[in-house]
Amino acid sequence: MDGPLRSVEGVDAGELERLRRRAYGRDGDIAGDVAAQARLSELEASQHRQLTPVIDPGPSVPAVPWWRRRRWLMILGGATAALALITVHVAWLSQLRADEPTAIPANTLTETALPAPDAQHRLDDVPAPDFVLALKSVGADADEPQDNLGTLDALGLSANELREYEDFGGLSVWSGQSRYGTVCLLVADEAIRERNGAEGCSPKGLETVAEIVWFQAQGLTRFVLKDDHVEVYQFHRAADPQKAS
Repeated sequence: MDGPLRSVEGVDAGELERLRRRAYGRDGDIAGDVAAQARLSELEASQHRQLTPVIDPGPSVPAVPWWRRRRWLMILGGATAALALITVHVAWLSQLRADEPTAIPANTLTETALPAPDAQHRLDDVPAPDFVLALKSVGADADEPQDNLGTLDALGLSANELREYEDFGGLSVWSGQSRYGTVCLLVADEAIRERNGAEGCSPKGLETVAEIVWFQAQGLTRFVLKDDHVEVYQFHRAADPQKAS
């Protein structure tokens, strides 16, 4: 059996033992008793000074009770988590600002950017058309084009709702409004898309153009749809001066 608890130069061993059981025992309850905590710290510090031989003349550091160590660990852990959260937040803000478009100063816009051209703008010096094809018949009175490949249906056009214009050099010309809300211009010599021909569609309000490129003649014929007629422009590649000489 253990002998009776003895005091060590003013330290009540029995009181110290009771306080230690409350602090370190399985059913310790000293965490909520501030006065008991202070008394235990005082007794342990006094005992430590009396039992530890003095080697270094400097002051000794008393042991830190477990509840104080736990409290500092909780404080340190909370500070670390807060620092990590702040770091992530700052990184997120930096990335967000990097993804934002860089604004261009207003006083430099007129120096670096050119005005966008108007899609419907036509210069005053545009040459007059080489030919003008008048409207010849509309709807049921118009000759339906030969459409063996189903081009009309693919463009959303109805064969009995087309407008027919005068022929041009053996080419037949039609126009019509599709079920997709576009205006189309068709040019074909016999059947659509089988030999010579072209088609072009554009949204309402924009100019509708169809062009045929003539490789052997090295030229291009452009058909431009107007309100009640079709304008025709012919372009030829300039002769090579080296071949001409």
